[in-house]
Amino acid sequence: MTSPTLKTDIQVRYGDLDTLGHVNNAVYLTYFELGRVLYFRNFMKHFDVRGIRFVIARAEIDFRKSIEMENHVTLETSIESIGNSSFTFVHRITERDTGEVFCNGKIIAVSLDDNGKPTRVPDHLRAMVSS
Repeated sequence: MTSPTLKTDIQVRYGDLDTLGHVNNAVYLTYFELGRVLYFRNFMKHFDVRGIRFVIARAEIDFRKSIEMENHVTLETSIESIGNSSFTFVHRITERDTGEVFCNGKIIAVSLDDNGKPTRVPDHLRAMVSS
């Protein structure tokens, strides 16, 4: 399965940096979150953040190279697969001009019903992914 890929330019902010001048490891997850929200806005008609109920069950990041303030960063976001109640986003952060990879990430999300219990991934989300 694969879905369209959304590319988003990220502006590295001073507050993203740690004491060594690199983007703090935890900030990568914030970048991924931005990618997911923009992904839904871009590929789902009538997107409403309240209409997609899910929690993050697993987050993986493979760090390749540190991001610094001077880097021009692009985030790529797509959906790798959809199961019964879960779906997997893949993320990649690269240097915009060279394509050099800073990190690869994977986020597994679980769809929830109104009572907070796992439920089938909504059909409108499934429709975004081609097999």
